This record gives sequence, C-alpha cells and structure tokens, in this order.
Amino acid sequence: MAESPAMPYSDNPQDQAEEPTRARRTPQRQTMLDDVANDLALWIDDTATKVALAFAPGRAPFSASLTEQQKMDYYTRALFNPDGTPNQQGRQREVARLGVEQFAQVYKMVTQAHPELKPPPEPAIPPPAGSPPTEPTMGVPNG
Repeated sequence: MAESPAMPYSDNPQDQAEEPTRARRTPQRQTMLDDVANDLALWIDDTATKVALAFAPGRAPFSASLTEQQKMDYYTRALFNPDGTPNQQGRQREVARLGVEQFAQVYKMVTQAHPELKPPPEPAIPPPAGSPPTEPTMGVPNG
C-alpha cells in the first residue's frame, strides 16, 4: 500500500515512541487510486494552464497598438471639444467605459499634458461682512 510522503505512518509502537515531543496526528492512509487521482488532477491543471498561455496574446484581442502620444490625442478629443470646452458626451462615455477612478487618472494626465485645458481656479468667496477673522488661533481665544 502506498503511503503519503507528507505524513509517514507506522503501525510499530516503537517507532511512535521515538518521537515523543512531536504532536501525534491521526494519519490518513491514501490508496494508490488517490495518488493517481492527485497526479491526474495536477497534470490536467498544468496542461490547461500551458494551453491557455500558448493561445493568449501579449495584449487584449482586437486591441490596437498605440503610442502614448496617440492615446493622449484620443483622450484629449474624447474629453474636450476642439475649442477647449468640456465634451460632456465623451466624458460620460469614458466614465462608463473606464470607471470613475481610471477616468480621474486619464483626466489628470490630459490636463497635465495640456495645461490650457485645465478649468480656471474658483475665486475665493469673501467672508460675509461682520464675521470674525478666519485666521487660526491655535486654541487661543480672540480678544
């Protein structure tokens, strides 16, 4: 009968007494059919992985090979109209395709490459008349 190499098993009590410090587990005997089934499962998994890798291209199927400049031109046209105004339909299409996080990354890259397309910073809103100063006081009361 075949024994599992990971868990030796002995019916001899003298062999068990030689390792008193080791925790004793109830060994599970494997038959030759269990070994064959394990080997077959490993072979099927390994073969399937090799076949899948052999057929898998280095990039997504039907995708175009584009340079970084071509990608930047595409996203610039998709996010902005030729006059520099936002292209709302293109933005919605790209958000649906890329997701919010990747869209934000693309938008940031486009506005870094084309600073003229960045929205102008919003002007600071002046505080209402008669309001206390907004400078931090570090816990010290005013007055």
